[in-house]
Amino acid sequence: MSTSHYKTFCCTRIHNADVLKAALAEADWIGFLAEFYSVTKEIIQQRGGEIARSLGDGLMVMFERPAMAVQAAIDIQESLAKRLPFSATGLSCKMGIASGSFTRLSVHEGIYDYQGTPVDIAQLLCERAHGNAILLHPTPQQSGEFMEIHSQAGVQQQRPLSAYFVEQAPCQLRGIKNPVHSCSIFWQATLTHYLTSHPMEECRFTTEVSGTAEVTLFGKVTAFKKERGFGFIQYYTENHEYKEIYFHMSYVVGQATIQENDHVQFIIKPGKEGRPQACSVLVMGGRMVGQVESLESNGSGYISIRNQASEVIRFFVLPHVIRDLPLRINDVVEFVVGSGSEVEGLIATDVTLHQGEHLAQQLEAGENLPLGATEQAVVTVYFSDKGYGFAKCRRNNIYIHISELTDPEQTPAPGDLIEFEISPGRDSTYRANNIRLLQKREVA
Repeated sequence: MSTSHYKTFCCTRIHNADVLKAALAEADWIGFLAEFYSVTKEIIQQRGGEIARSLGDGLMVMFERPAMAVQAAIDIQESLAKRLPFSATGLSCKMGIASGSFTRLSVHEGIYDYQGTPVDIAQLLCERAHGNAILLHPTPQQSGEFMEIHSQAGVQQQRPLSAYFVEQAPCQLRGIKNPVHSCSIFWQATLTHYLTSHPMEECRFTTEVSGTAEVTLFGKVTAFKKERGFGFIQYYTENHEYKEIYFHMSYVVGQATIQENDHVQFIIKPGKEGRPQACSVLVMGGRMVGQVESLESNGSGYISIRNQASEVIRFFVLPHVIRDLPLRINDVVEFVVGSGSEVEGLIATDVTLHQGEHLAQQLEAGENLPLGATEQAVVTVYFSDKGYGFAKCRRNNIYIHISELTDPEQTPAPGDLIEFEISPGRDSTYRANNIRLLQKREVA
């Protein structure tokens, strides 16, 4: 026998449970698990929920309305943070919430199983969530069932209801036909209280033409030598290990400002002597200049830029971000790099029209320069405090950066003559590699 119902499901699990279980003595793990169940079951009962299924390292819970599930999820997170602080025990929680019609199957007298799209989405969102994150589907605007919710930090900060919901990029979930729209629930004092800078798992896999797997990774800059233009990124591997990898400023996309503790996206490629290094480094939260590639009928769009290999990187723009902007295809815009998803890729936030003319019109039309050739040019401008500038070569503006100076002690200045190798820049421009300072230009 089966019956159809409409309810909200909340999947609550311990973050990195497999890693913790392997690292702890059996008695310690069982103690953590018992405390986790005690906290969650107490709050579930208080908020009118019903346990639908045990998941080993978590619970699937049913609620009558989404707001009940969200408030219970916040209460559970706050209680766990207080009673089992992450810094002291390594234990934290992650959650996925979804509403819709489901089917209750009678397994045995008084024993039931629950099947349906909301059950699947709640569990899959929970799998994608980082520690301390709560992910909700559908968004509050879609559900229309929300009443007032609150967190301890939100009450102290007098946070309005709308500020609790941080929209995520559409996400393709395994076995779900259409991309899923979701919100993260902002219950912490600051957004940085997620275990990473983003509530949803972002690692994506692509395949190169050669057939080898190229993994897009996310990490944190642990060291950066600005005067020498290189540093190191710490990242978490699929084997649940922390590693560090070298990166050079010349491989930071758009030459965005980068500093220690920045969160970045990157890929790994062979560097000098075959040693691995981080390439195509995107600074999450960094401000970029790009071009509107397309505008969709639903109000969304795509912005594109190019990395050092002249490969196009596309950023999805949610409709509400550009709703009030009079954008057209090929317009030049400034934006902030946001977290990505497997369906839409990275996202662009805080989009504004670029101050100035069309990007293709900002540079004078010049002769095509042969990539890899050695050329000479005169420095037209150089910002010593920022470590970059431009030189003029055959009516082309050539981007120069401190990281490419063969002698970092010889800082170029306007009027200096330099020699360099031509390499591709972004947006069909050029940049200088292996820059050598030759002499001062004589001024009459």
